[in-house]
Amino acid sequence: MNSTEINTKLYRAARRLRLVAWAGAVLCLVVTLLAVFAPLAGTRGLLAAVLDTDGLPHAWAAAIALVVAGLVAGALFELARMLGRVGRGALFAPPATRHFRRFALLLVLAALLRLLLPALAAVALAAMGESMTVTLSFSGGDLLALFLAVVFFFVARLFDEAARLEEDSRAIV
Repeated sequence: MNSTEINTKLYRAARRLRLVAWAGAVLCLVVTLLAVFAPLAGTRGLLAAVLDTDGLPHAWAAAIALVVAGLVAGALFELARMLGRVGRGALFAPPATRHFRRFALLLVLAALLRLLLPALAAVALAAMGESMTVTLSFSGGDLLALFLAVVFFFVARLFDEAARLEEDSRAIV
């Protein structure tokens, strides 16, 4: 298999994955909105989305869920934009790596806020006298998501360096 065939397959895979990223961004927002507003509308039908409040009042948990879902959807949007550029042949072009860096940054922010906001909300509620006990807990899944997001951010930096090297090699030739 020559490099042209490999690149063609890579471009085609990027275009397909771009559609998956778009669908993921939309699905993330739709499911979160369903979970946030389902208690207000009542649960009907075959499908129900449930918001896990972790002991927080529904409004607080809903606000946190909407912020995190917005960041994740934004990250997937940036990933789709990067994959769109890759699908058009811009493997290590600076605009493509910029989109990947934004994807990684938004994912890091989402993972950090998913860890910190519930704890900060619990402390705020305790300070306002709505709760006597503050329970802070972190799941392994939250920590793994944060670790993976940081790894993506590192990979984004590697892509930036690859883009710089590709531009240098073009300038030499």
